[in-house]
Formats: sequence, structure tokens, C-alpha cells
Amino acid sequence: MCMCFGIKPIPKETLDNMEKFKYSYSDDSYLYNYCMSPCLNKLVNFLPKTLAPNLITFFSLMCNVVAFLVSLNDNGFDFDQPLKKSTCYIIGFSQILYQLLDSVDGKQARRTGNSTPFGMIMDHGCDIFTNIFTAFNVSKLLIVGNEGFFSYSVFLGLMMGFYMMTYEDYKIGEMHFPVVNGADEGNFSVFLIGVWCGLFGQGWLLNSIFGLRVGKLIGGIIALGGLSALYNLYLHTYQKKGTDENIRNIVDNLTFYCAIFVPIFYIYFKSDFYLVSKWVVILNSCLLFARVTLETQIKIATMDTFTYNCMLIYSSLLFIFSLFISSFFINLGFLVFLALSQILEITVLIYIRANEIANYLEINIFSIEYHGEA
Repeated sequence: MCMCFGIKPIPKETLDNMEKFKYSYSDDSYLYNYCMSPCLNKLVNFLPKTLAPNLITFFSLMCNVVAFLVSLNDNGFDFDQPLKKSTCYIIGFSQILYQLLDSVDGKQARRTGNSTPFGMIMDHGCDIFTNIFTAFNVSKLLIVGNEGFFSYSVFLGLMMGFYMMTYEDYKIGEMHFPVVNGADEGNFSVFLIGVWCGLFGQGWLLNSIFGLRVGKLIGGIIALGGLSALYNLYLHTYQKKGTDENIRNIVDNLTFYCAIFVPIFYIYFKSDFYLVSKWVVILNSCLLFARVTLETQIKIATMDTFTYNCMLIYSSLLFIFSLFISSFFINLGFLVFLALSQILEITVLIYIRANEIANYLEINIFSIEYHGEA
């Protein structure tokens, strides 16, 4: 099955590196360090010691999936119409619940002595897909519109920010969260906006500041946050490894840049394109983002060198080709085919890699043995 999808098995000598792997991160957020973390340190003691951290991670993903389904039922793929107040509440509270669960799973893993490289991949793997659902929910919450750059701004900011922090982890061996970051202040802001819109409606987001709707302005700020992560990657790499390594960064990330930036120009110039087709374009972009980020997470856990396999090149070329064809024929079928092929590929990738790593570590994904605090 691996070779049929262009997915090569992880060599045993690479899997052996997981024995030496130690996850390293730092968080300078005042919100996290002085509010959330102390509260969660107490909360985690009330959880059963038999509750698997990976199960908590899975539930955190489901929070945003539920909110996505509710908002989709509200007004479909239209990002230019207000939501029901109840939907705004659901988006807000699902985001804060996700944020809490996403933090407590690691604490539960350390409390029960079940911190593993697989847990890191599971945690960040769910974060990848959560980012996609969150971008959809937040775009509808902010009423960013269906045309032009701002219709894509939230997706750009979340995907760019998460991937660049992941790749920086690969390059310098640490995932660093600055004083203000998307994982802490960003998620909490979505909660506050969702509750505020639930109480008072979304009308305030349609007001203009400097000739720009407030919702679009917030979307633009989110996009700038993602671009700042790109800047930090090249800055920190230059400081630690020099200019030559930054040139390597550009080459390594060509597929990601393709996934992120091609839709911006496409959506901007194709203002007459069908609404559903535009969001299928964004879906394809998100799936390429997920594919590349998943591979990077696995490279981090296995301490492997960063190389793309032929399937990533195939995905990028097929993506560009589909956009080229649909530009002339406006054929939704090409884009749907690409989306389905990528969903199949990612599903197979997750299944194969999860089994490879879990079997090597001799662990059960959703159950644990209590070993005491790590």
C-alpha cells in the first residue's frame, strides 16, 4: 500500500531515532503562563489516570468539527452573510474548549508517564486539521466576504503561522511561542469575539475603519500574524545557521509556498468564479498544507532529513494544472477530483504512519498504562 501512493516506509534506523527524541518548546505568553497553565495544572489532577492523552487530543479536534458543521448548516459556504447568534456562541465556546483540551493533553501525558513522539505527532496532527476548520469558522464569524484577498486572509494567517512554527522547530530544535501568539491569545480572541457576536450580533463587524470593514481588518491582522511567523523563521535561521541555510529553507518549502500563495492570486483575479468552486480551491490549498505539515512533524519526531517524495511534487503540479484548466473551462469537476485524491492520500498517509510509529513504540493509540509522572 505504501508504494502505491508514493509513500515510502520509514526505515528502521530512522524509527530508532525516536528513542533519542525529546520534544522542546517554550511559551512566553502571559495569558498561558499566569492564567491558563496554573488552572490546568490543578484541573488535570481531577482526570482519571486511565484517560489516554491521545483521546483528549481527539476530542479537542472534534470541538471545531462540530462548530464547522453547525456553521455550514447555517449559510453554507457564504462568508458574506451573518450567522445565527447561537452559532456564534458555538464557535466561541468550541474554540476555548479546544484550547483547554489542547493544553491539558500534554499535561495528562506527563502526569501518567506517557509522553511519546507519537503523542507529539498526534497532538500537532490534530492541530493541523483544527486550523482548517477554525479558519472556516472564523472567516464566517468575521464576515470576511467572498471576493478578493480578505476572503482568504484567515486561512493564509493560520496555515502560514502553524507551518512556519513547525518548520522552525525542525530547523532549530524548538517550537517557540512569542508573548502574543495564535495558540494562546489567538484562540482566546476567537472565544471573545464569538461570545460578543452571540450577545450583540455581528453588525459591528460590518462597520468601516479607514474604509475597510472591521471583520476584514481583523482578517488582515490574522494574515499579518502568519507572515510574521515566516519572518521569524528566516530571522532565527539566519541568526543560528547563516544565509546558506535560509536558501535551503526556500527550496525545502516550495510546495508549501505553492499551496499557500497560488490561491490568493487565483481567487483575487477570478471574482466571477462560482462561490462553491472558490472554496474547493481553498480546500485543496488546505489539504496541501496538511500534507506538507504532517510530513514535517514526522521528520521532527524521527529526527530525519527533510526531503519531499514524488507525491508532494505530483500534488503541487496537479493543483496548478487544475487551476489552469478551471480558469478556462470553469469546471468544478477538476477541483473536486483533486480534493478527493488528496483526502484519500492523506487518509492513507495517516493510517500508514500511525501504524508504523505505534507498532515500533509498542503502544496502543487510545489507551495507556500508568507509569507515574514523567
